[in-house]
Amino acid sequence: MNETQDYLGGEAGERVAAGLRALLTDASRGPVLVLGTLWPEHHAALTSRPGSQVRHLLDGVVIEVPETFADIDPAALRQAAGTDLRLAEAIEQAEDGHVTQYLAGGPELLDRLATADPAAKALMWAAMDARRLGHRTALPLPLLEQAAPAYLTDLQYDQLGEDWLEQALAYTSRPCKGARGALTRIRAAPSRRARGRRPGPAGEHAEVPVYRLADYLDQHARATRCSLIPPIGFWAAAAAHARPGDQEALGDAAWARGLYRDATQLHKNATTGGRPKAALTLVNHLHTLHPGDHRPADHVAAHASLRDLDAIDTLLSRLQEVGADEQVAVLAHRAAAHAPLDTPDAVASLLIRLKWAGADEQVAALADRAAAHVTLDAPTAVASLLSRLKWAGAEEQVGVLADRVAAHIALDNTYAVATLLKGLREVGADEQVTALLARDPATHITPDHPAAVAVLLNHLGPVGAEDQVAALLARDPAAHITLDDRYFVGALLTQLQVMGADEQVAALTDRLPAEGLFDEFLRVADHRVRYRFGREPDGRPAHEWGWDDLE
Repeated sequence: MNETQDYLGGEAGERVAAGLRALLTDASRGPVLVLGTLWPEHHAALTSRPGSQVRHLLDGVVIEVPETFADIDPAALRQAAGTDLRLAEAIEQAEDGHVTQYLAGGPELLDRLATADPAAKALMWAAMDARRLGHRTALPLPLLEQAAPAYLTDLQYDQLGEDWLEQALAYTSRPCKGARGALTRIRAAPSRRARGRRPGPAGEHAEVPVYRLADYLDQHARATRCSLIPPIGFWAAAAAHARPGDQEALGDAAWARGLYRDATQLHKNATTGGRPKAALTLVNHLHTLHPGDHRPADHVAAHASLRDLDAIDTLLSRLQEVGADEQVAVLAHRAAAHAPLDTPDAVASLLIRLKWAGADEQVAALADRAAAHVTLDAPTAVASLLSRLKWAGAEEQVGVLADRVAAHIALDNTYAVATLLKGLREVGADEQVTALLARDPATHITPDHPAAVAVLLNHLGPVGAEDQVAALLARDPAAHITLDDRYFVGALLTQLQVMGADEQVAALTDRLPAEGLFDEFLRVADHRVRYRFGREPDGRPAHEWGWDDLE
């Protein structure tokens, strides 16, 4: 009995309750199970009258359904969902574990959509199309307001009242049996707002109201509206009000449906708004349609975001391919002057691209900025940048960056020190190698990772840092390194053997069997012969044994 109040409420309620009680207490008619659903407020109302048949029927037989299923054993939920597709969908889609509300509200949401007046239905359709075509969850109200009329006939549009939007939102936001309404406003909870923020003057940086489409309708739309193309007014509204990331996604969807003009407008806007992938898409699409028109390339060169240097690298390459040499120069100038310097490997790649483009002035400008300001917290990337600066002929900038590395690289990172020693040596920065070694890295590093210690020992030798090698070995890395990686432990063991560090080899070797690294143990000295038949628990080589010795 879904919505039990429909049966037990009103004038017939007492008779229905009496009949059910008689059925349930008649042993000759069993077994009988009557299962009904009630929201708490309806249960309270039906059982409020003492002595009533309804109260006698409902008292003591309530099975409370939790408000949310967030605390229910996930394994039990998955097991139940295995035989019930609707439950499986509800578990996957329900917001914050509100499975019951999702199950109860879903069908009513569809009824709400089917029986909506034209304006409310158009508003929901616009939201459904936006979501299924790639818009994020938060839908700007101005987008919905402008798009909805495009779904109406001329007569329906002419009959709209002045407050059509308010009425439509009131209808779509009404909850459905405890679940979220069809289209509801997203409000930041007070606890999620930044402390100390005060609203500015009216109109200053005002936030646009955003709405959320119910997940149930979102999934429904993807199945039932997948063959429909939204009207032109929808795309115009998206171009006017969607955020750049959403415009990029909707532009991709429009292009895939043959709406080239609408797609290009969205990609143009997204490019202006800082979406580098949209910039590349814009160049590719319009070069195909209008090969001789370089105005799209002009727009991209002037407005493409510089945040993603890998994307800029790709964009410069594509502009070269389509013969947009002037635009390459413009974008190269912007990138050299303003590209972020927080990813040294991306800066290195951009240097290569600028060099290949013949933009020597921009190479010099970017090299100057990078040498003086690039971040140093990614040693491998910094070493790569040193190499690329050398390759580009930026000798002075190699020296500047090498000075910074030698003076400021953190010495507690064994791998960083090793990598940068190698990088400095490869670009001929001998003075900076000496300066780095003068900071005594061997006494500062943490000798716990076998690969890092092996690499550092390997690179200290070629630069003549015997004192640093001795200082590092004096810290007894063999006793401190972790042994959880067989390959790197073997690499360190080999490095120690090559260097003749016999005491460290012996100390490390003694630790290997107990850690399950007996194969590495056998690689040392004559162990493969002495321990041919294994070892005893006390460490002695096992005596020769054979099949006959087994029970």
